[in-house]
Amino acid sequence: MLGTRTVLGLALDEFGIVVAEVAARAGRPQVRRVGQLAFEGRLSAETATELGQQLRQFLRANHFSSRHAIVGIPTKWIVAKEILAPPAGADAMAGMLGIQAERAFSLNASELIFDYFGRTSTSEPSKVMLLAARRQIVDEIKKLTLAAGLQVQSVTVSALAFGKILSGAGPEMRYGLYARPTYCEFWSQANGRLRSIKHVPMAGADAMPSDRAELLTLAIQRLILLAGGQDQAPPHQVTVYDADGRSDGLIDRLNMQLKPHITVSDGRAGLLSERVNLSGGPEDTQSIAAAAVAITGVGAEKPAVDFLNPRIGRKKTSSRKRVTTWAAVAGIVAVALVGAVVADWQIKRSDIAMYSQQLEAMSDDVEAAREMMQRMSYANSWTSQKPVFLDCLRQLTDAFPQRGSIWATSLALSETAQGSLVGKAVDEQSFYDVLNKIKESEAFSNVTMMYLRDAGGSSREKEFAVTFKFQGVR
Repeated sequence: MLGTRTVLGLALDEFGIVVAEVAARAGRPQVRRVGQLAFEGRLSAETATELGQQLRQFLRANHFSSRHAIVGIPTKWIVAKEILAPPAGADAMAGMLGIQAERAFSLNASELIFDYFGRTSTSEPSKVMLLAARRQIVDEIKKLTLAAGLQVQSVTVSALAFGKILSGAGPEMRYGLYARPTYCEFWSQANGRLRSIKHVPMAGADAMPSDRAELLTLAIQRLILLAGGQDQAPPHQVTVYDADGRSDGLIDRLNMQLKPHITVSDGRAGLLSERVNLSGGPEDTQSIAAAAVAITGVGAEKPAVDFLNPRIGRKKTSSRKRVTTWAAVAGIVAVALVGAVVADWQIKRSDIAMYSQQLEAMSDDVEAAREMMQRMSYANSWTSQKPVFLDCLRQLTDAFPQRGSIWATSLALSETAQGSLVGKAVDEQSFYDVLNKIKESEAFSNVTMMYLRDAGGSSREKEFAVTFKFQGVR
């Protein structure tokens, strides 16, 4: 139909791709068809072309016609940090945030692509969420979609495509949860500003609906506590986008277990009724994120974050004529400056000698100040909004199961981030499950089991001790 724009939304994760083809008719998005493709192997530089060819065959077999696509990636593939942006225009802001981004993340800046979520101001500082994705992942996505015969417009974060939950302007902290069979993604917002976003692995992919509701209940309670919105009076509002497809009645179960302190609303129902023409069946339910991703390409809205066209690190282009003009001006200025510098050099020689003597006399004071600065920097890492020991505790907590088959009795973390963990378990398997999760986490290195032994007496419990080096999430 003339004037109809059609886009594919691809919600991508390590297990496969969920696809939704969305067309805008009379200003209302309509989902034409949906589907899922499970990967036979993990996405990597070596498998991207083969998986792209599989996607091409899948799209053809299921009659997807559009070749324009927007890709949404999981929160697991990004890192995020809230920062204070200074007042500046768009171009200057991109440069200043680029400098902050290089300092905020531990990886080499050349290995990352940066963008930010939030509104900035030319008159006052503003808080924004700085996000980074590995350049390698974006390159693999390009390779996959090229092999699939698709033209990619944007690479965004699937959870951020749920614009409805992020569009609220109220001052209260609100929360969103995107639930998949093996993980969920949780974010918080206030005044329309993203405050945090987190990927949470979930056990029990084959669990019964009641068991899955219990797991999500525990996760929601813990994540709201960690999000730091406890200064506002309950009930806390959580909008859940359930993409499992097997959880009829999940919202009711969550409300029964979380009220009165937490209220849960069905974000999927709101999105279906107000923005997308979907039937709400199981297959459509699983494709909700892909549909939300596609919506950002058919209307006036654009992805809140785009790692394919980032605002940070964007290269500016200029015409050859402009470059030539500026080169000529620069040459004239340079000649004038050289003459001025030579004349001034003689005058400055005596000043340089005097300042050198002063610096040498101040060397002891400078060394003392540097030592004090190092001490204050270390102390600040333990009293900041994200202290090292609390981050370590949270990463260790994620490694432990939610049921009490294993528990810690002692945790120590030194100034050099060398740690030791002592605890008990009901059996050896529970201990090894936790040990393997700690070893697999990128937050820890040099994970070593010191001992695993019987607790003694009539108890069948096991005592254990583990040492590690905490290096944080990269």
